[in-house]
Amino acid sequence: MEPVEAALARRWPAVLRAEHVTLRPVTVQDAPVVRAVLTDPDVRAFLGGPVSEARIEARQREYPTTPGVWAVAPAAGGEAIGLVSITADSRSAGRAEISYQLLPTAWGRGLGREAVGAAVDWWATEVPDGGPLVAVTQDRNITSRRLLESLGMTVLDTLLEHGELQRLYTPGSEESSLRWARLLQARTDEVERRRGAEARATAAGRALPEDLSALTAEQMARLCPARHGAYGRICAREKDHVPDLHLGRAADGDWIAWMGTAEPAPVLL
Repeated sequence: MEPVEAALARRWPAVLRAEHVTLRPVTVQDAPVVRAVLTDPDVRAFLGGPVSEARIEARQREYPTTPGVWAVAPAAGGEAIGLVSITADSRSAGRAEISYQLLPTAWGRGLGREAVGAAVDWWATEVPDGGPLVAVTQDRNITSRRLLESLGMTVLDTLLEHGELQRLYTPGSEESSLRWARLLQARTDEVERRRGAEARATAAGRALPEDLSALTAEQMARLCPARHGAYGRICAREKDHVPDLHLGRAADGDWIAWMGTAEPAPVLL
């Protein structure tokens, strides 16, 4: 499966046409609409609120050069009324995420459904090697949920982000199901690895203090400076561990420890 960024870059630029809207790559002339969607309190009501000036300026610079980011404009012509994007999903490698923000003046006329539907169809037909596509929307955002469901998208999972329950949608086509079968198998494997790794965390590691200054000189000498994996139990350091007690810290903040040596590396300690 091709990486999302590479799959998008090979097919960019792309112009998508629906009955009432056209999706075209964002240009520098679209800076006003980028600012508008990022600062409108109604548009951002379920997206964490209006963003900072620094983030606005960064997006105005980035969007015109980012494959997968479209400005949504009326099919008859005129200024853009919002944005739709397909980009790599930061939550899961090999997965793409579709996002959409339309100005309130464009609401209630089915334009968002047309725009998002055009992008979903384009991904399925033109980027079949780009990986699964998801859309994440807050559980309380009934309008967004109805839009996705009207396109035949179904809830695959729920997750908590920014203190709010989110629903993760995916297109319900047979092809998407095949993609998800592969992705879910990888997720299952990851969970099993995590369970096994957590079982290797010792009581000595769990008993370590939160404050580093409370460690003894001997403990500090044994503290692992290496980079650790997703849950802190897999050490990426290849050599020079102490041969007895190996101390490290997990990504969730807990202290962990293993008995034994790390060689040959990389290994599960």
